[in-house]
Amino acid sequence: MSEQKLEVFNVLNFLNSGYELDDILKQGNFGTFPSAEDCINYLVENGYLAGEGGSVTAESISKKYTVAQLKELLKENGLKVSGKKQELVERLLPVLSENSGDYELTDKAKEFLEENSWIDLYMFALVAFRFDDYETYVKTSAEDDIKTALNFCDEIISRALMANQFLVFIDALSAKAHVYAYDRDYESFLDYDLQRYILGLNPIVMDSQTYATYDIINEANIINLRNVLAKFDFGSLKKRFDKIWAKSHVTNITVPKKTSYKILQKAISGADLDELNFDLKEKYFNKKFGI
Repeated sequence: MSEQKLEVFNVLNFLNSGYELDDILKQGNFGTFPSAEDCINYLVENGYLAGEGGSVTAESISKKYTVAQLKELLKENGLKVSGKKQELVERLLPVLSENSGDYELTDKAKEFLEENSWIDLYMFALVAFRFDDYETYVKTSAEDDIKTALNFCDEIISRALMANQFLVFIDALSAKAHVYAYDRDYESFLDYDLQRYILGLNPIVMDSQTYATYDIINEANIINLRNVLAKFDFGSLKKRFDKIWAKSHVTNITVPKKTSYKILQKAISGADLDELNFDLKEKYFNKKFGI
């Protein structure tokens, strides 16, 4: 049910933002719904969408109309009424497609979006974590959407540190950065993404199974840093890097601070990340983690 709720919110939210229904459904992700048509039917039947519209297909026409009804519609449009049902459907398809209008969000849909506004933030920043878990957390929180999301990240970070779950820990750091970005606090976004970079090069703990598929420099992390630095002037990157390094309390150093910063500069400038990752593993990681 939660997965269906998430999908319903996404479709309605995109529609409410001005996207066309056809463009949304072309993405092919319908959650618990087998097809785009099933998704539309659910939204209409449950009072979220009103009107006639969306994608008209031969299959939908065949299901909706009897032969007698098809012939009546063909007659009304001055078209030939003889033939098998499939022939009638194909003849009527262009007419119904041309005459179809747009679905509109109902008051129920708008209330649903307002009551579940937190889902938009979940999709933006917290999708790495289970939807059910976050929904339960939201229901128990008395804070606003942003504060609730930040508290959730802090709890994940705390539990991950206690359980030595390094990947969960850095995922939560990245999520917290994105919560700040959602709130348009791009300076905090930069700080937490820098911390994610620094600790990515200096893991608190790393077992062989995790290391086997681990990218020391995360591409999405570098793209985030590059974009925010290009868009905003937050002063000296070196000074900010030094501040975040100190804040991160890096005690288990794998890549020295000076080297970490030089590599960051190269990555942001567009250096090949695969080559940088390979060099880091060869020089610093393989020996330390016993690979």
